[in-house]
Amino acid sequence: MRAGTLGIGTGFFGLFSLFYVNAQYLQYAKGFSPAVTGLAIVPLTIGMAVVPRLGARLAVRTGPMLPVGAGLGLIGAGLLLISTVDAGTPYALYALCLLVLSIGTGLCAPSLTLTVVTELPGHQAGLGSGLNTAAREIGAALGVAVVGTVLASRFHGNPQDPAQIGAFTDAVGAALRTVAVVLLVASAAVVAGYRERAASG
Repeated sequence: MRAGTLGIGTGFFGLFSLFYVNAQYLQYAKGFSPAVTGLAIVPLTIGMAVVPRLGARLAVRTGPMLPVGAGLGLIGAGLLLISTVDAGTPYALYALCLLVLSIGTGLCAPSLTLTVVTELPGHQAGLGSGLNTAAREIGAALGVAVVGTVLASRFHGNPQDPAQIGAFTDAVGAALRTVAVVLLVASAAVVAGYRERAASG
């Protein structure tokens, strides 16, 4: 259960760090309107909607460690890819990066949630659900805190100033790379926890 809880927190740590800077990048660097920005993040929902069924089937066949490890790895890879974009990056390429991250989320989410909820006895199912929610909230808060802190420490200007867009996207990239490194280290701990769980089971 500890590995599942850490995994859920790790996934949301990565997701919400992106959520914090995603709209800013699309509106300030790409010049999208709020309405177009909303449409531009649709690729982020595709993997989350389509892939969980595949992740659940994979977990049944191989156990949860493979979809969890692959999914968290794809979230980290997606963040690293997004950290390379700038104002001149074509939207199609950016959408592909969002899709990578989205697929990773959809792949690992079912196994992580199931691990937390089902590890407890049936009469404590509510506790498992609450733990799952708490892990999401804590991970999300930490993701926003880390990416916001790094961004603020590296960029002190106005992202709406065209002359400062390059500095802004550089700072966003540095912030997302920091998050990705932390996420990948935590993911290794999650996979190790699942490995120990499988060995003891």
